[in-house]
Amino acid sequence: MARPAKSVNVSSKHLTKAEKDNRSKSEDKLKGQTKKPPSPPEWLTDNQKKLFRLIVKELKEADILCRLDEWILRECVIAIDRLEQIERDVNSESGLIYAKEVVSAVKNYTAILFRCCNELSLSPQSRAKIANISSQAADDGTELLKQILSGNMDEEE
Repeated sequence: MARPAKSVNVSSKHLTKAEKDNRSKSEDKLKGQTKKPPSPPEWLTDNQKKLFRLIVKELKEADILCRLDEWILRECVIAIDRLEQIERDVNSESGLIYAKEVVSAVKNYTAILFRCCNELSLSPQSRAKIANISSQAADDGTELLKQILSGNMDEEE
């Protein structure tokens, strides 16, 4: 099965400048008219809202979220919160660890969490790609040009 496409800001594909610009413009159109970051729904618990805001804050610099991501963020924070609650319950009553319902719930919420992490680029691999792409974009070849102009290039033979 093919891997899902990622934002041009986090994609590791080698695209031309024109391709990146076109794709970036298309993605910006799909983000909607408002540049406001997603906000948590009022009905989430306080802990879920806290998790929601934390994820939005941490992904702000990557500039990959928009208001349309509220649904996936909501599912993500609910899964995290429920997994934490299950772990607290299991820690207070160790016999629960073998309960069929608990094992099933952990399995289901973990699957939801991993899917959400994939969709939101929250895996360590995704974060590394984002960092690598950001550093490459920041350099944009000027460092090499400065080295050439200053004559500090090591000559390779």
